[in-house]
Amino acid sequence: MSTDKNLSAGDEIDSRCLKCKAVTNHTIIAMLEGKAAKVECNTCHARHKYRSPVTVKKKSSGVRRVAKKKATGSKKGGRMSPEMKAAAHFETVLGDRSREGALPYAMTATFAQEDLIDHPKFGLGLITRKISASRIEVTFEVGIKVLVCEQP
Repeated sequence: MSTDKNLSAGDEIDSRCLKCKAVTNHTIIAMLEGKAAKVECNTCHARHKYRSPVTVKKKSSGVRRVAKKKATGSKKGGRMSPEMKAAAHFETVLGDRSREGALPYAMTATFAQEDLIDHPKFGLGLITRKISASRIEVTFEVGIKVLVCEQP
C-alpha cells in the first residue's frame, strides 16, 4: 500500500471491497481530481469505485424512530412478503364474488373484463384488463399475469 499522498494510476491502496466484504489491497485504475476514483481488488479482481477503508458514521439527530408494527401475521413485524401482498391484493380485487361461476381458461376462449376464470396452473383469477384483442391481464393469488386468449 502506498502511504504517499501523491497517488497515481497503478499504485496500490486499501479500499473496502463489497464482494470480499473486507478492506483489501486494491490497484488504482482511475484518478479524479488527485484522488482515487476507480480501483480493482487484488483479491477478487472486482472493479468498483474507491471506498475509504474507514467508514464514517452519520451523527444521529437524537430523535429515536419507533417502528410501527402492523398486524400482518408475520414474525418480522411490519413487512409483508411479495406473495403475501399479492394474496391480499387478490382478495381485495375478488371481493365478494361467487367463485362458483369461474370459466375454465383456454387460449382459444373469449373473455371479457371482470370475468372470473379458473387457470390450470395459477388457479382462480379475475380479468382486470383487456390489453388487446388477444391479451388479457389477470389477477391471481400469486400475482398479476398476462395471458393469451382468442387464438385460432
